[in-house]
Amino acid sequence: MKGRWTHSFEEDHDGISVYRPDDFAFPPARGRRGVEFRPDGTLVEWAIGRGDAPEARPGGRWDAAGRITGATQGRIVKAEPGRLEIIWSD
Repeated sequence: MKGRWTHSFEEDHDGISVYRPDDFAFPPARGRRGVEFRPDGTLVEWAIGRGDAPEARPGGRWDAAGRITGATQGRIVKAEPGRLEIIWSD
């Protein structure tokens, strides 16, 4: 699960956001959001910045149980090689 993941919004379902590794062959889109799970437990959000380029923003923390806390709240519901599913809370 560690590393940088990019939102594959075409695959979202039932309130679950689907993410793929950064090197996945995504179809063309005007920018994509993403998340980065760092080994020290910090989470970085990758927002769509100027010119549709990714822009890093502080996101919070994550833990091995799949909880995401901080500026964003959520829970990892599925983590497989090549696919990550997250339910985000408001």
